[in-house]
Amino acid sequence: MSEDLAVRTVSAAGPRIALAHFQPGDASDIHAFASDPLVCRYSTWGPNQLADTQAFLQDALVEQPQRYLQAVLVDGVLIGSASVWVTDQISKAGEIGYTLNRNYWGRGYATEVAVLLLQLGFENLGLERISATCDARNTASIRVLEKAGLTLQARRGEDLENCSQRAETLIFHIVETRT
Repeated sequence: MSEDLAVRTVSAAGPRIALAHFQPGDASDIHAFASDPLVCRYSTWGPNQLADTQAFLQDALVEQPQRYLQAVLVDGVLIGSASVWVTDQISKAGEIGYTLNRNYWGRGYATEVAVLLLQLGFENLGLERISATCDARNTASIRVLEKAGLTLQARRGEDLENCSQRAETLIFHIVETRT
C-alpha cells in the first residue's frame, strides 16, 4: 500500500490530485495497474510482469534533472504514474505520458494530471513545446489531451510487428504561450 502523502515530496498538486515522488514500497500499487491488460491495451508496453514493474520503480526512484517521473495520488492513494521529460534540450521540447488505474477512469483525473505535467514541463523544465502520443483508437486519451489544450499535429502509421497492436499513433502538441 502507498505510504502517506505527508512523507512524499510533492512536485505539483491540483484540486484533487498530487504528483509526487515514488517511494520504494510502491511496487504493489504500481503493479495493480501496470499488469492490467485493459489498462495497457493501447500502450506500447505491458501488461507488466512483476519484474517489469520492479524495474520501472527502480528507474522512477532515480531523480534525473530532465524529467519528472511521478506517482499520481488521490487522497494519498497511488492511482497511476505520470511523466514529463525533455526530448530535445536545444529546441526546448519535451513529452508527457500518464497511466491510471482503471478504477479511477472517467472522473477527470487524467486531464488534471496532463495539465499538471504541462505546468511542470513549462515552468520547471523550461520547455517551450510539449508533445504527447496515443493510440488512434484511444478516444478517452484523445479527449484528455484536447481538454488539456494539446492539438493534433500528426498521424503516424506503425509496424505491428514492432509496436504491440498499435496500427496508428496520434501525435499531439502544445506550445507555451508567454504572457
